[in-house]
Amino acid sequence: MATTRESPLPILATTQESPLPKSTLSPFTLVNSVFLMVGSGGAALLLRIYFIHGGQRIWLSSFLQVAGWPLLLLPLSFSAKKFNLSLFIYSVFTFIGIFWALDCYLYALASSLLPLSTSSLVICSQLAFTAVSAFLLVRQRFTPYSFNAVVLLTIGPAVLTLGEGSDRPEGESKGKYIFGLLMAVAAAALAGFIFATMELVMRRGKVVQTYAAAIEMQLAISISGSVFCLIGMIINNDFQAIRREAREFGLGRTKYYMVLIWDAVFWQLSSIGLVGLVSGASSLFVSVMIALTLPLIEILAVIFLHEKFSASKGIALVLSIWGFISYLYGEKRQSDKAKKVAQQEPVTRAENELSANELT
Repeated sequence: MATTRESPLPILATTQESPLPKSTLSPFTLVNSVFLMVGSGGAALLLRIYFIHGGQRIWLSSFLQVAGWPLLLLPLSFSAKKFNLSLFIYSVFTFIGIFWALDCYLYALASSLLPLSTSSLVICSQLAFTAVSAFLLVRQRFTPYSFNAVVLLTIGPAVLTLGEGSDRPEGESKGKYIFGLLMAVAAAALAGFIFATMELVMRRGKVVQTYAAAIEMQLAISISGSVFCLIGMIINNDFQAIRREAREFGLGRTKYYMVLIWDAVFWQLSSIGLVGLVSGASSLFVSVMIALTLPLIEILAVIFLHEKFSASKGIALVLSIWGFISYLYGEKRQSDKAKKVAQQEPVTRAENELSANELT
């Protein structure tokens, strides 16, 4: 990707004609990883706080996950070049935004029925769905380490069935609890498909790895997703219910609106990190980073929501961390191998030229 394209953060830009190999340790990837982890942890916690203290609007909760897009206009205004993407890329990501809004709805529904620690563990199963989708759509190559990571991060959430219902919210039926688990799995499956589709579109469209491009892709997703959720809110009469919810909210009227506003901010921070990681690394790496966020969410759930940390959750957490370490170790081995090959290429080329000269 030989002419450089300007970016508000030049160190993160690539060139346009000869794409550089993606690295999970580049500054672009590391910054987006922080965005994803901080945003996901904060957003998930605030969403659960909304439901615990009296919030009931699923479409409103879905809207919050995509409604923070105006915040992206400020950093985009500092970009030297606007409209970094083709019309085709804009159109596809606008269409993806509708599916993303549907995924937000499934996640909000699961969050309304499950404890934060439980829903987060189940959502980690998206790594398995992402792996399958990435293999089918972008021909993702697996090493023994990445395959081991997928297996461990899939088994982890499954272990929760050993303690089924032990953390069921008081007053909630077993049927609703199981329905919440199914919605979490459905959200994970759809997210895995979306991540792989985004990677496929970026590869086919030869999207340049800059923050301006990542922000514009996220804008296309968020705007179309917001429209989709707004239609759902109108049909469900959510706007008429907001004032009543604020008045009856357990933490008070002011904190009700603060929870909604900051939840939207954290979701947008998470989303820009997600899109940046798909562009700078891979869809599979995004799912691995979401799995890495799990320990943070578990700690937040225990400290702020006083959720029980059962033995099954402990086992699932250990398996998830083990899976992440396995993936990271495999990536390091692949990176070291690639560097070694790159260093040997000039030597091999020189030896071949020397042999050819001797023969002549």
